[in-house]
Amino acid sequence: MESLKSTLKGALEAELARIPQPFRHGPVIHQTIKCFLYGMVKEADLWPIPDFKPPRMRDGGFIDLIGVDSSNAAKYAFAVGPVVELKAVKSLEALDLEEKWIITFSTLTKKVKESTFFLKPTIEHLHLEQK
Repeated sequence: MESLKSTLKGALEAELARIPQPFRHGPVIHQTIKCFLYGMVKEADLWPIPDFKPPRMRDGGFIDLIGVDSSNAAKYAFAVGPVVELKAVKSLEALDLEEKWIITFSTLTKKVKESTFFLKPTIEHLHLEQK
């Protein structure tokens, strides 16, 4: 898991560094990460499903992307945001699968660290540094 985490971190940070500085803001970063994950999931022979809403979430939970295999079973789930949000944690917890990720990208490292309070042991957190 740690090697996947470091590989994913390096690849995503390199992708974000390619965005010209005047365009590097929240929504652009968020969508760039989702596009990268879409391609990565597709390369793993899974079908990427963006903006997935878990069926058991009454309050409109969200997951940015899931990877589904040929038997329609979800294998990966990703939530992306500037910080860890409780809504994302609850949405990921509603799914029964092994690979659950929250990817954060805020430049305010202290806020990100404080927000990790919401994380559960079954969810992998990846924070992307921006230069």
